[in-house]
Amino acid sequence: MNVNVIVIVLFMTIIGMIAQPTFAQEFEEPNYTIRRGEVTDFKIDPITTSLTISLNPRANGELTITLPRDLIDAKIGSEDSDFIILMDDLEIFFFEETLTSSDRTITIPFGRFNSEIIIIGTQVFSQQAPLPTVTAQQLIDEKIISELESEIPEGKAKLLVFSNTEWSGALQASGFDYTEINGEGDITIIFGCETTLIRQGIFAAKLQKMTEGGYLKIVAIQNKIIMDQKSTEVEFAEVFINGNCVSGSGTGPGGGACLIATATFGSELAPQVQELREVRDNIVLNSRVGTAFMTGFNQLYYSFSPTIADWERQSPVFKEIVKMAITPLVTSLSILNYVDIDSEEEVLGYGIGVILLNVGMYFVAPAMILHSIRRKLI
Repeated sequence: MNVNVIVIVLFMTIIGMIAQPTFAQEFEEPNYTIRRGEVTDFKIDPITTSLTISLNPRANGELTITLPRDLIDAKIGSEDSDFIILMDDLEIFFFEETLTSSDRTITIPFGRFNSEIIIIGTQVFSQQAPLPTVTAQQLIDEKIISELESEIPEGKAKLLVFSNTEWSGALQASGFDYTEINGEGDITIIFGCETTLIRQGIFAAKLQKMTEGGYLKIVAIQNKIIMDQKSTEVEFAEVFINGNCVSGSGTGPGGGACLIATATFGSELAPQVQELREVRDNIVLNSRVGTAFMTGFNQLYYSFSPTIADWERQSPVFKEIVKMAITPLVTSLSILNYVDIDSEEEVLGYGIGVILLNVGMYFVAPAMILHSIRRKLI
């Protein structure tokens, strides 16, 4: 055999041995049945701990798939949690699931023009997702909610630092020059942050991880409102937050935490909570009418939301009831993230439309159903 051919064959063999574990991991296709369509491909992504399913629908149908737990799973600590399921990059909430000790079977409806389903868990091939762990994130969320419910002296604010490593940086706020701060692990700092008639109070904090591993998250709170927050897991990375101090009774137009949604969906990082925050910060608060609405809404919302969130943490049954109650509301509000709004009139129009939609879902439809049942009974 030609020497050049031998060299090329050996080279390609070596490249194949190196590349295969780097770019792909072999796995057996899960068992599934599909109505009115076909599955064209499966792909596992260990980085995002997700399974992508490519579809070729013929009409509206459904996919029933059995996922071995050693292929993909979703857990909070040792307890099962829900998969996040995206249909063409939009999260869906209406699917059926059956759990056993070895696998999870999911039935997912799809439409004629859908082409891709992504199932996101916390681990694939029995390998856990990287830090911060879900358990650590849960503890952070619970601490934030607890701090939001606590009283802070007038004119003061709190800087919450969450970390499992060493960090160092500085804090600056109205009334004093920057103060160097450093430490390891979690810490709470109370600082002056006050707005007067002649001066807008401001604050800023910049912290850096001093190690390669671990995570760092900082949150600024005043008058039961999150003013700003940032987090990182990148080695030796910095996090920077800043903003205006919240004056008076703390019922400003925005920036606060979605307490009920956070308690319901388990984390401030949950997609549902992120969508609500994006609607508020990027759409509602970018208009005068939206800002005026949020000012009044916050006065009402923060008068009862800490209590509801606390009840949810104490009672899983109550938490599920709240989840069923607010899921249609969250879904309807998320519509605003996918429309172009360029004027005050459009904000007002879409806002009224969403309000009327929710009135229909929560009041008109149940009333019509009850009326229909009553007529049949009579």
